[in-house]
Amino acid sequence: MSAEVRVVPAKGGSPSTLFQEMLARLCSRRFVANYCSTLGFIGLSYWIITTLSDFHRSMLQGQWQLGLFGVDLVIGVHAVFVTLIAIYAVILIPYYASYPWMRSKAYTFAQGLWFALRRDRTNPRLSAFARQAGLALLLKFFFAPLMINWCLIHIANLTGSVLQLGSGVNDTLSARELFDTSLFWAAFQLILFVDTLLFTIGYIIELPALGNRIRSVDPTFFGWFICLACYPPFNDLTLRFLEWQSSDFPQFRNDFLHLAINIAVLLALAVFSWASIALGFKASNLTNRGIVTHGPYAFIRHPGYAAKNLAWWLGALPALGATLAAGQWQAFAYSLMALFGWTAIYALRALTEERHLLLLDNGYAQYAQRVRWRFVPGLW
Repeated sequence: MSAEVRVVPAKGGSPSTLFQEMLARLCSRRFVANYCSTLGFIGLSYWIITTLSDFHRSMLQGQWQLGLFGVDLVIGVHAVFVTLIAIYAVILIPYYASYPWMRSKAYTFAQGLWFALRRDRTNPRLSAFARQAGLALLLKFFFAPLMINWCLIHIANLTGSVLQLGSGVNDTLSARELFDTSLFWAAFQLILFVDTLLFTIGYIIELPALGNRIRSVDPTFFGWFICLACYPPFNDLTLRFLEWQSSDFPQFRNDFLHLAINIAVLLALAVFSWASIALGFKASNLTNRGIVTHGPYAFIRHPGYAAKNLAWWLGALPALGATLAAGQWQAFAYSLMALFGWTAIYALRALTEERHLLLLDNGYAQYAQRVRWRFVPGLW
């Protein structure tokens, strides 16, 4: 374990002095090691995504077709990814130059792997710092492309819903028709876009100024297993055992019930997004980036999971009602079991996250004493 020396830049100075100082940082071994190792990780990730992973290759084949303002434009998801990578590579230059004391996670992992191989090639053992850096890189590799893709999907769907809303107003549709065809979906996509955008930024950006540097990543297999079971492509296996029962937009014949339930779904998802807003740039799975105690976290410890599950149960009401009315007790029982199964998965995610957060003395134990309830105040 080696101590790190933080270089504090001198305040003020002439432009030539500041330029020389910045140039010296750009030519330093630490900058070159940080920048090149991070670019190497990005390049390796890009090669895996575009060459080895069928899931990611199919994801990158998506396209947007825009016909706004008389311009027929097609934007490929792959092109957007390449553009974002290029922009990120440029931004990394002033980033590493501004924090010369910092070691990138790619550099920490590569250096730790090198030392481990030098010590014992047959059974290399990484240091705790190198293992944590490797887990953080794995986390970014899996979630960053997924979140970026979801952001693009939500932007495309939100744009389409807003345009359809304007068209529906001009066509003087009824309130129910306007709500069903565009208003609900515009709100739905906007809420999910805010959540996904914050998590995307959380995975790709760590800034000391933002206080969102990853302090630790869950080191346990079960913590990763129960989290990844909720995300593609791994949730395909989960869905084989617990078939999806909920609808994003549950349909009811009665107008009042239809509007009330779907507005409740949107409100539940709004709380879910509010929880992500409270996390801010600390938003990410399987990480300890400091304790958040404001917003909905002042009332329950896992507001995002609670709100998401509430929306799913509301979305499953038509299916539950149909099987119950038809006397299909076996189907009704299976639907309940599947819903409880997904709720149990998120309860386990909450428990594994709490276990991880309690590994460090970061105030979570005190927070858990102040905010007693995990999901439902007065119940659990």
